[in-house]
Amino acid sequence: MKRSILITLLTIVSIKMMAQNNNLPYSQMGIGDLDDGYYNRTSGMGNTGIAYRSNRYLIQNNPASFSALTDQYFTMELGIRGEFIQYAGTQVNVASTQSGDITFRKLVLGIKLNKHWGSSIGLVPYSTQNYEFAVPYNLVGTTVQIASSLYQGHGSVNKAYWANSYEFFHHLSLGVEAGYIFGQLNQNNIIQNSANGATLVSSTNNVNLNNLYFTYGMQFYGNIGKKWKYSLGATYSMRADLLAASTKEVLNNDSVILQNIQNNEGYLALPNAYGAGIAITYKDKYTFLADFRYQDWNQVETKNDEVYPGQGYSIVSAERGSIGFEYSKQKTFYNTKIELSYLQAGLYYGNSYLQINGQQIKDMGITAGIGANSLKSPLAYDIIFQYGIKGTTSNNLIRQNYADLTFVLNFGQHWFTKGKKFD
Repeated sequence: MKRSILITLLTIVSIKMMAQNNNLPYSQMGIGDLDDGYYNRTSGMGNTGIAYRSNRYLIQNNPASFSALTDQYFTMELGIRGEFIQYAGTQVNVASTQSGDITFRKLVLGIKLNKHWGSSIGLVPYSTQNYEFAVPYNLVGTTVQIASSLYQGHGSVNKAYWANSYEFFHHLSLGVEAGYIFGQLNQNNIIQNSANGATLVSSTNNVNLNNLYFTYGMQFYGNIGKKWKYSLGATYSMRADLLAASTKEVLNNDSVILQNIQNNEGYLALPNAYGAGIAITYKDKYTFLADFRYQDWNQVETKNDEVYPGQGYSIVSAERGSIGFEYSKQKTFYNTKIELSYLQAGLYYGNSYLQINGQQIKDMGITAGIGANSLKSPLAYDIIFQYGIKGTTSNNLIRQNYADLTFVLNFGQHWFTKGKKFD
């Protein structure tokens, strides 16, 4: 039974579900649309969880959290998200105001190696690029249109990580995550005949990105009297220059290569990032949380010490605040408290790292989650709903109203111990 469950999970992961159908208009800048989601137990609380600790679920919000796993425990999680987006703004094609897709978002594993040491590995998204838009191609120095220029881009940047945390004195946990950032961004520019849409000339730029990106975490926790518990958390990610290799080809209308350029210089750096959070729990049932995250994109430059280029836009520091609430329904079996299910709600508000036409792109929304633990199998289920608004229709920009439905499946089991127990 256990083996068949594992095979089923791995089969689901192997299915190709990564096709991005959603147009993300702001993903054409920088390294794409950054993914703020963790697709875990905290997602129903607005992804608020820097201070959150769980004995079963994997909380990637803070690498210090994995020491909270139950002793001698192995757990695995995968997440799938369905997203629907509605677009508004003067730049939106009236025939393309909606889009939707279903994508695999993560596969992570965790294990409690000994009484104080927890470890996790996984594959999670970092950013996505998927856009298409057309603009007039005018005769230089005039307003006379001689062709149209079609811009397309797709690709993704992912993170494979290994995180470890260790508990000290039953009140302090320290963690470190070694993340390997990798991916490819593909950008096309096609000059077309305005009358019949025939291709006149085109260029393709493929950029491969990779480097290590380290995140450090801390959690300090304890009791206040007999009914209250608290946890304080903090994270820090160290700036890293992405190593980039790009290949650009220019083709004529017969697909004959006119120019081929290879460049191995840096593309963009990832910033110093900071996070802080607090969690307060009453009677092990009611948990209130708050987080604040800050990314210092103002200090990000390319490797040749020039500010990242872009006409009409710039990269600025980003911040995100969120709050969450959770109610856990529990029952006692043979003097052991077991969680049966839980309900969650959350709010978030943030400024992204992009400023376009003098307007910093904002992202805000609400979340709700419900989860249940099976008493007859090692599975647990989470369903999260999220509704948000990104961008604005001011200054010729585009607003995205999006609705997400995420399903997270958790498999947990005590691992082979050879009769040894940790007390």
